[in-house]
Amino acid sequence: MKKAIIAAIFVLLCIAANAQTLTGVVYDKETKQPIPFAYVYFDGTSIGNFTDDAGKYTLTVSQIINTRLVVRNIGYNTVIIENPFVHLPDTIYMEEQMRILEEITVSADPFTRQQKLKVFREQFLGQTQAGRSCKIVNEDDIDVWFNVATKTLLASSEQPIEVINEYLGYKIFFELVDFQVDYSNVSLNQENVRRSFFAVITAFVDLRPDDRRIKRRRDEVYYMSSTFFFKNLAENTLSKAGFRIIFRNETITDFSKCFIIEDTPSLKTIQIIPNIMTGGDMPLRSDVPISTMNVIYSRRQTNVTFNTDVLLVDNYGNIDKIDKVLFSGTMEQNRAGGMLPMEYEP
Repeated sequence: MKKAIIAAIFVLLCIAANAQTLTGVVYDKETKQPIPFAYVYFDGTSIGNFTDDAGKYTLTVSQIINTRLVVRNIGYNTVIIENPFVHLPDTIYMEEQMRILEEITVSADPFTRQQKLKVFREQFLGQTQAGRSCKIVNEDDIDVWFNVATKTLLASSEQPIEVINEYLGYKIFFELVDFQVDYSNVSLNQENVRRSFFAVITAFVDLRPDDRRIKRRRDEVYYMSSTFFFKNLAENTLSKAGFRIIFRNETITDFSKCFIIEDTPSLKTIQIIPNIMTGGDMPLRSDVPISTMNVIYSRRQTNVTFNTDVLLVDNYGNIDKIDKVLFSGTMEQNRAGGMLPMEYEP
């Protein structure tokens, strides 16, 4: 019993030693007055807080997260701060949102709004069980259109898209930065999709924190995620966790042939060895990916393509340069409907 108490105290001391607290104030840039009730949060997490009457906020995390700090308030432009654990100003200024009426050119669109929204839900939320369980609360706020000239489906929303994920027990607010689906011809058929891409800023609210069934579902989604893969890659535990990497039909057992892992105080640096793709002494070409490989876990396969030669990974498994790593397969299927907060751990 005494050993258990000592171990528990040791764990709590470690958590306290790694905890990070961020504080600051939020002001109106024009009036220089504090802004109360602005929501300050870490992108992609459930960690956030409102400013008080003096515009002050305080956020505490158990360890550094590889994410951005976001400040939102009605009537103001959203403020995004990259690398908040490194570069965070004491005072954050928000600019009042100016609404400008833009000229809109309406062109012939062969598809109904219902058809386009159906594709938006499929491509944005995904078609897994988690994705299909999602309900978009404010679907009327979403503008969706098809550009016939470029064969592209596009979507935007001035308001955050509010999604209730019944399967995983979250309410999620998505600020849609970009969304597009490229087709090989003027069609909304799945088989004609060439590329699907979206970028979002997210905030999570846990609706079912004590539901064991929901917790099991979250764990199942987590173990099939890229976050779990990168966490084990950074900790050099891929084999122990049950991952296999196949490159050119050969199973790689010595992962140092693919990656060089270096420790830093808060994040780990993963260098992707370039010649794994080009082979031998062949020179690198700018139009050729740095590396591509098949990752197999629990008999499910994902093709991973690296378009960068270095990544930073936090202790949760979140990477920077998310736009430089492409997934095709199990890790790609969840989409927004299968997202978990970045700080989630089983």
